[in-house]
Amino acid sequence: MMYYNILNELRTPVFLINKDNIVDYINSIGEEFFGISSTLIIGKPIHDFFPDDTPILSLLSRVRKTKSGITEESLDFSNINFPNRKVRVHVVPLSFDSKQIIVQISQLALSEMFQSQRINSKISKSFSSMVDMLMHELKNPLAGIKGASQLIESDLKGNSNLLELTQLITIESERIISLLDRMEHISNNNSKLECEYINIHEILNHCRRVAQNSFGVKIEYIDDFDPSLPKFFANKNLLIQIILNLLKNSSEASSINGKIKIKTSFNSNKITSFSKEDVPSTLPLQIEIIDYGKGISKHMLPNIFDPFVSSKSDGKGLGLSIVANGLEEMNAVINVSSEPGLTNFCINFPLK
Repeated sequence: MMYYNILNELRTPVFLINKDNIVDYINSIGEEFFGISSTLIIGKPIHDFFPDDTPILSLLSRVRKTKSGITEESLDFSNINFPNRKVRVHVVPLSFDSKQIIVQISQLALSEMFQSQRINSKISKSFSSMVDMLMHELKNPLAGIKGASQLIESDLKGNSNLLELTQLITIESERIISLLDRMEHISNNNSKLECEYINIHEILNHCRRVAQNSFGVKIEYIDDFDPSLPKFFANKNLLIQIILNLLKNSSEASSINGKIKIKTSFNSNKITSFSKEDVPSTLPLQIEIIDYGKGISKHMLPNIFDPFVSSKSDGKGLGLSIVANGLEEMNAVINVSSEPGLTNFCINFPLK
């Protein structure tokens, strides 16, 4: 037939489908597209050549009812030979009074197939730029807070209590600026944890003072320190962030005027763990944050360090996940035991 010659000249795969959804014709490009001779296609049902979940049959039905063409964008046309193949399908009646329907397949160009990836890449870059801008803008008011605190400090030399508070503001401002710097390095794929030798009791005393002047103002803190403990290798600001997270959790779990014990010791059992390099190591320096509050439910306890797991109604479930990830970066481990009236977060660090 004459229109067969016309269809054969088209540079895209074309079917001609009869009223029973049987293939009456396929052009030479269609044979190449499927990798099958026309003799094995003509006379077969159209759905034999499309994936099982394809909407092609419903498209054919709609075209027959409306007598007008339909285009389906980005139709999944994957098979064993062509995984992740997307096509555009045009379905049109051969003529207004004809029972035959033309199905034309246009394989999406490579640029179209990866359009969503490009969009996602742009979104990612935009988000990264926004984070960089936010970090930059946060540093300005923090610098102002730090400067104002230092000016007030110079006028309070005779008032030790207020002087301690202004020093606390300065130290915490510096810590936040350092945290923003670290986030900036992560954003630029240049993240390296800088560690130094630290006196654990200086860190714990600082964290307790922060807690006493903020979220834990009504909590009684009990120090049970082993003064013989040596310095250990860790990142100071990350450790402060971890301890403050744990103290905040414990204070929220405690009743008003509750108690929290902060304990350090040398663990004689020498807990053995594996570092990032899979080298066994001992972790004798032990820090415990103990509260006497409501406890953690048994079903939640095994997953308490997973992201987005929280027992709080307004919790995001990120605090303890940050704690666990931060300790892993420093080759330390954390364990928790809990029952109503007693919860113990126990951290063990290596000594080097």
